[in-house]
Amino acid sequence: MAGKVKHGSVPFQEQIDHFRQKVAFPAERWDELWAGQHARAFTVAGAMKDDLLVDFRGALDKAIAGGTTLQEFRKDFDKIVARHGWSYNGTRGWRTRVIYETNLRTSYQAGRYKQMQEVKARRPYMRYVHGDSRNPRPEHVAWHDLVLPTDDPWWDTHFPPNGWGCRCKTFALNARDIKRLGKDGPDKAPSDGTYQWTNKRTGETKTIPKGIDPGWDYNVGQAAYGKKLAEQAMEGWREKKGAAWEPLGTANWASHGRPALVPRDPTAKRLGPRLASTARMERALATHLGAAEMLYEVPGAPGHRVLVNAAVVARHMQPARSPVLPLLPEVFDDPFEVWATFERHKGTGWLALSYTFVRSFDLGKGQSVLAIATARDGGMTAWTVIPANRTSAVNKRRTGKLLSGR
Repeated sequence: MAGKVKHGSVPFQEQIDHFRQKVAFPAERWDELWAGQHARAFTVAGAMKDDLLVDFRGALDKAIAGGTTLQEFRKDFDKIVARHGWSYNGTRGWRTRVIYETNLRTSYQAGRYKQMQEVKARRPYMRYVHGDSRNPRPEHVAWHDLVLPTDDPWWDTHFPPNGWGCRCKTFALNARDIKRLGKDGPDKAPSDGTYQWTNKRTGETKTIPKGIDPGWDYNVGQAAYGKKLAEQAMEGWREKKGAAWEPLGTANWASHGRPALVPRDPTAKRLGPRLASTARMERALATHLGAAEMLYEVPGAPGHRVLVNAAVVARHMQPARSPVLPLLPEVFDDPFEVWATFERHKGTGWLALSYTFVRSFDLGKGQSVLAIATARDGGMTAWTVIPANRTSAVNKRRTGKLLSGR
């Protein structure tokens, strides 16, 4: 059928799930999000309005889940552009093809990666298969039929797609499959060298493996789902808690032109009594929340919410910190700022989008505090309250993309 991306199979659940877990992320340019960040965020370059992104997301969800063609997507594209009066760069034909094919191919490969991780005990190798792209890259042609262990580091940067319009794929293999290819065993990962690419807008220079387009040197499946590790290894990473994660990106409060001092909001709230037990802290927080758990909207991230569970918060809280419990709902109800930061798990390579809520309180009588709450994967993960004059401590947390700021 004309205009249909032939990805070798009907849509499957892991592919659909991958696309639907993405967070809408307005961006003026394609390189505002880099590499694996695209595995966790949905963006269309130049689409800055939330409702515009929502409509594009719906059209692409229909294409991915329903298998609709490029021609059908173009009809939806035209309606969305007309509805919102969106002015975009490039021709209609080029722009629609890039949006459609990029999202279909990356979601397909992410879903396949998850499937291959699930069966790697029985099929521990992956085979690179060159696709029928319009302008074949010599390196991709050379990688055709390359077989490496599923967890070989080469796949961290060379798992397809490896560039705009790339149609390459991977398949899971076992030892018998390798023999059928005429090989005695897996190959050795090739070393094709690197090149330097400089972002003309920011001046930042990155080192990219040859044969891969800038920003495509990542494993979309690993970023979306993470590498499956043995339970003992995962337990070790769980014990590291926050230290298992590394933030990505360099943007912060200063580069966004935000004030170094977070303004102190007058509040009628007061610190509560010290509570000696987890059960008492849980009951107190549930009273302040108005329920045992509460969902809060994330300003600047339409459709995304944070779950605050009184039992979970109390379980991880020291009694000495219990007086600050009355302030927690206020941080989510009316934050001074909300930041979105991409973080990578050091063990699995999984990328998560964390949110940081910031607010400062003037409690009267010369007493003021800074409160910071963080959430990852839809649930609150940590929060802290410190003296308001400790600006350096809070400014270290004001990083990433500013979603909302007063």
